[in-house]
Amino acid sequence: MLIELDLNMNHSESLLRHCADFRPASGDCKEDSRLADALSALAFAIKDSMNAERSIVEPVEAIDPKLLGAAIGLFQDKALAIGWLTRPMRGLGGKRPLDVHIEEALALVARLEHGIVA
Repeated sequence: MLIELDLNMNHSESLLRHCADFRPASGDCKEDSRLADALSALAFAIKDSMNAERSIVEPVEAIDPKLLGAAIGLFQDKALAIGWLTRPMRGLGGKRPLDVHIEEALALVARLEHGIVA
């Protein structure tokens, strides 16, 4: 699911604080766990977005051609592929696909092509 939010920096930082501080206590362990996971994912996405705004665009020449080709195959768009390659990924422990071993990044692309969430 893709959700887009248009938040200013103050709202983003406030929401991050609430994601970190809120502890679900509905009395339903499964529901509390799902909410905690959702808040964690939201916090990760907000941090990722805030970092992306500050990141430096990687020169295309510096990207391994095999990895770039795989990402373009996945997204069917060169700009989207480059953007994806330069963003930290939860499935890579918060590292960018460009910063991990090429085989690890290609494995992530393959998992995504087969619908396996990273």
